[in-house]
Amino acid sequence: MARGFNKRSKATSSDTSPVDIPPPFTRAPASLAPLLDRLDPAQVHLIHIDRLPPAHKRSIFLIPVTLNALIAALLLWRLSHALPKYLTLLQTLLGYTTALTVDPNTTTRKQQFMILAKRTAMFALDFLLYRFIGPWPLTFFLEQPANPCTWRWNIRFLPEEVIVRVSRHWGVEDLLGGVKKGEESPFFKTRVLTAIEPVFMRKTGYLMMDKNWDLEFEVMQDAHVLLQRGEIKTAEIDKLVLAHLEGAGWVYWRWETDDEVVEGRRKKVVAFKEALTKMGKESLFWRWTEIVEEERDVDGGFTRERQERVVERVKGEFEREGVDFEEVVARVGGLDEVAVKGA
Repeated sequence: MARGFNKRSKATSSDTSPVDIPPPFTRAPASLAPLLDRLDPAQVHLIHIDRLPPAHKRSIFLIPVTLNALIAALLLWRLSHALPKYLTLLQTLLGYTTALTVDPNTTTRKQQFMILAKRTAMFALDFLLYRFIGPWPLTFFLEQPANPCTWRWNIRFLPEEVIVRVSRHWGVEDLLGGVKKGEESPFFKTRVLTAIEPVFMRKTGYLMMDKNWDLEFEVMQDAHVLLQRGEIKTAEIDKLVLAHLEGAGWVYWRWETDDEVVEGRRKKVVAFKEALTKMGKESLFWRWTEIVEEERDVDGGFTRERQERVVERVKGEFEREGVDFEEVVARVGGLDEVAVKGA
């Protein structure tokens, strides 16, 4: 594990001028400051914990290592064969007689055109090879200040790994600027929400690079250093969307998985029932569930109007029993959508 890192000079959450923060974002807590100092304020970041088994991560990472090693070997082989030929061609261009010199007196026009076509094809193929394929092993093994290999060398394969994705070819201005901001922005719906879909989140972190998101290998290494030092906690940096809003500093949104949403609703329903039971009004809980089911069974679907009707009917039942519905709901920390959708 790397023992230290150079701190980037970037904006932090200390910018606290009054400004409206678009939902679902809120101001990032000060406890995240050590990590926020490492992020690029012009980009949007997704951070989560990869909890897939280390053996699975190792087998996945072995594929790009092998592929890039083979590409690097092929490029070096091609270079060892092409370089002497290019040096000889250079000597020919400088006027020296070499094995590649074409004698117009002993070759036909057709032969000359064939030699020209072959050399042109060789130049073109070598250019395409080193221009578009050559960077793959270079960035994988040698890119600085960090690359996939240094990341794996420093953190190895852990049961819990910090994954930091950074927006690619778009940024904070697209998400928090303009007329539609935050959750109303098309970038929130097409770039952020699609990147945290449950099916996609089943992948290991290294497979999450695509046309919209890249991995911040340097920041991922730094995050593990900060965790070792105790400057940040794993729970604080799991499932975060982070962006820097001018005038407000760093803002964040913590997303929930489907299982977490269901479990959260279940706990609130249990707390709601227990609160009514302690008041001797458990019958109101069952009446609430009956009202929800009645409105759900009506033809036309469980529309917004019917959901509002559920709330009004439930409030009426509570009032007839002398119980303040809003007070009970506040006591259990709010029911949100549970109040109309049921357990």
